[in-house]
Amino acid sequence: MSGHDQLLVLALVGTARGTLPTPGTDVLGQAAAQVTRPDAAATLLARAAVYTLAHAAGHRPDPAADPSPVPAPAETIPEAPAQAARHLPLVLGTPLLPEWLTLCAGAGWRVPPAWLPELLDQARHDSRLRPLLTPVLGQRGAWLAQFNPEWHFTPPAHHEDAWAEATEAGREALWRSVRERDPGAAQGLLTAHLSTERAGSRKRLLGALLDTLTPDDLILEPLLDILTTDRSEEVRTLARTTLHRLGASAQNARNAARFAALVQLGTPGPLGRLRGETPTTLTRPTVPDGHAVRDGLPDPTGKDALSATALLAHLLEHTHPDALLAALDIPPATLVRIARQHEHLSALTDNAVSTGHLPLAAALLPDLPTHPFLLQIGPPDVLAAAQKQALRDRNPERLLALFGPQPGPWPVEHGAALLDALRDSIQAAHYDYGWGYRWVQLRDLAAVNLHPDTSHPAPLPPDATDYAHRTLTELLGTLELRKQLWRDFGRGRG
Repeated sequence: MSGHDQLLVLALVGTARGTLPTPGTDVLGQAAAQVTRPDAAATLLARAAVYTLAHAAGHRPDPAADPSPVPAPAETIPEAPAQAARHLPLVLGTPLLPEWLTLCAGAGWRVPPAWLPELLDQARHDSRLRPLLTPVLGQRGAWLAQFNPEWHFTPPAHHEDAWAEATEAGREALWRSVRERDPGAAQGLLTAHLSTERAGSRKRLLGALLDTLTPDDLILEPLLDILTTDRSEEVRTLARTTLHRLGASAQNARNAARFAALVQLGTPGPLGRLRGETPTTLTRPTVPDGHAVRDGLPDPTGKDALSATALLAHLLEHTHPDALLAALDIPPATLVRIARQHEHLSALTDNAVSTGHLPLAAALLPDLPTHPFLLQIGPPDVLAAAQKQALRDRNPERLLALFGPQPGPWPVEHGAALLDALRDSIQAAHYDYGWGYRWVQLRDLAAVNLHPDTSHPAPLPPDATDYAHRTLTELLGTLELRKQLWRDFGRGRG
């Protein structure tokens, strides 16, 4: 009986009924003999620990159930040098991480291997980081991601079985990665797989298509037409939205024909001609429309038929502007007048914004000169003028509406004026709520969107609050960090 088994027997009967066994003369027994405690029970436990430790240390591991993984492939792009990588600990978990990843990809570098697990974990929780992280993972990062199911958002290699093996999120990532390299192959993947996917996957893939839509995707029209009668309402809506944004689609042509039948342009009188006005009348359809339901409309002859003005609102919002203009052979200004006359400017505005239609946006701006999204897609000089006026007015809500959608880096001169506005508005504030929610949002946007070379404002006056000094110092420190980051990635000044 081994020394460990003798101790186990004594433990079962208790040290009050038996005596401690004498350790053996082997090396392990001699080691156990050196272990003593003030009482027998404590000595038993201590010696048992020695035997247990020795047993565990000498145990051979069980053979692996699965074969050893294939080593990571050799890297094909260089690792980010230490001068650039030194910023990674400072930006991890901050709004500056996307900029670091973007600069790294732009420089043609990859993430140092030691940071891969933490970055993959962050991207697991923040989907916005995933497309930025993917180009800088390198071969080892993509290899590492396959061992953790929660990291499967990284695009898998595109091979014959990749689609069948991927999760819903993995299929979306795979499709986006193929889309970047070969748009035609990505269209082929949708044609082959979209109709047989689960509803959740169909929504994901249609959303990815909308994010990257180009006129060449008109080739997918037969597939999208089928999905307009899908059993999922969300899928139907996404399919119609996609066809709406493809100006040459048959859905837009059908809506244009409905628009032409609904709207009759009158002949303006002398005063109307002077004002450039064209009177319109609406004639509600009275014949059946076999495609109404698939296009998101009730049958015009049924009990749920829309009124003439409600039908006009739908067509103004859900028909590509090019199709609407061609239907009546009118300029954008006339289309705006039709919408204004029937109080549907908001529907037409939503259409202009969703399709990014610059001529229509420019025609709408005289009626809606402060609409922030029209300004974003309208003439650049009009947006710049509106931003300058908002900076002069020091209106935080207006500034947020005009600068918020604009990607950085913002123009240096606008950035300097915004920093002046932030400095002047914060001087008496003692905390965020005292400063104002909109100003706080502007500060956070400025930290990541201002050009790093934006000149700093004049110092705060001596009587400014501690909160003001601390907040402004942190903001300017962030700009300095970003300036150094740009330089270390080789962006230089400007």
